[in-house]
Amino acid sequence: MNVQAKPIQAGIPAHVPPNLVYDFDYVTAPVGTHVPQQDLARRLAAEAPDIFFTPRHGGHWIVRRPADTVEMFRRPEDFSNDPRYNDMRQWKPALLPVQADPPLLNDYRKALGAYLAPGNMRQLETHIREIARAIVADIAPRGACDFVTEVGEIFPVTIFLQLVDAPFTDRLQLLKLAQGFTRSPSMAGRAAAIADLATYIRTLYDQRRIKPGSDMLSQFLKTRIGERSLTRDEEEGLGAFMLIAGLDTLRSAMSHSFLYLARHPEQYASLVANPAMIPDAVEELLRISGTSMPERAVTHDLEYRGIQMKHGERIIFLLPVMSFDPALNADPFEVNFRRELSQHLIFGAGPHRCAGSHLARIEIRVLLEEWIARIPSFALAEGEDAPMEASTVWTPKKVNLVWPKPA
Repeated sequence: MNVQAKPIQAGIPAHVPPNLVYDFDYVTAPVGTHVPQQDLARRLAAEAPDIFFTPRHGGHWIVRRPADTVEMFRRPEDFSNDPRYNDMRQWKPALLPVQADPPLLNDYRKALGAYLAPGNMRQLETHIREIARAIVADIAPRGACDFVTEVGEIFPVTIFLQLVDAPFTDRLQLLKLAQGFTRSPSMAGRAAAIADLATYIRTLYDQRRIKPGSDMLSQFLKTRIGERSLTRDEEEGLGAFMLIAGLDTLRSAMSHSFLYLARHPEQYASLVANPAMIPDAVEELLRISGTSMPERAVTHDLEYRGIQMKHGERIIFLLPVMSFDPALNADPFEVNFRRELSQHLIFGAGPHRCAGSHLARIEIRVLLEEWIARIPSFALAEGEDAPMEASTVWTPKKVNLVWPKPA
């Protein structure tokens, strides 16, 4: 595990005091953990400051507490998503809306909101259920699967292909493109992946210009920013972000959720016995299954809670560990499907709160409902313990599940 109790000083800026330095690599940290969100939440709470500086990946700040995160998210004038403040995220096109600040952010979110509004997503539920039912029906007779590759990857990408009206034959290409961004060990590799994503999305947009439809990309083409249409970079940035968020991030959250249920058969049995609990269970599973770590950059020299921060310094927010902060949830390490309110920042906060959160909740809920209907019990395969992968999205490499084959 790349979390060390003893901080290091090499490469630390002069304005950062030693007591705020802690050696932590957010990309490789999950490797070797059993449950990365909980294991690292405990470790950091015991050893690291609330806000600390790490020399990893060129040096940056890390925020691990929800209160600081919410405040910083609400201050884009100080802590910005705009790539012009962040030398490490100046790829093209910018991922939108996550690499924009108000007021442009508000226009981009309107474009997403017009398609991803809760009412529209509920109308899609019938199609989502058909996809989930077909996937589960295919694997249930086998008595085993690797959830990551056979469900977690297949289910979200199939839904995304329907949202953008792209052929199912593009599935493997899309997975490769999305993972090229989240799995790349270098910023250059991530920039190259964004360029490849933009090329794929551009082809779909060109088709929609000739023959528009009711899909998400056709909706983006109707978007107006004041009196103008979206630029090509803006179109591609919106499409590329939706692809990454809808495929890889959701795949990881689903994989963590089903891994938890495999390790806790008594809690899965409670859902089988009482399916009405599933919506609350989904929220609690989301709370403990955080995967992504958004980033901001400091727009000018400032002091935040006594900490000196300089223009252009990067800040990584460890959303996956924040659900285990006792200031946010009582008994945070207890997973309770009857919890009155599962508070978390999995979908962010403030103006950048995830516009696709309604869709994500529906996908996980529907999948779990269809899974329960055909697989009344399941567990991790003997000798398996779901190793974690080094990535900017915390995810298991594989989750090998087994269950009794139907008679």
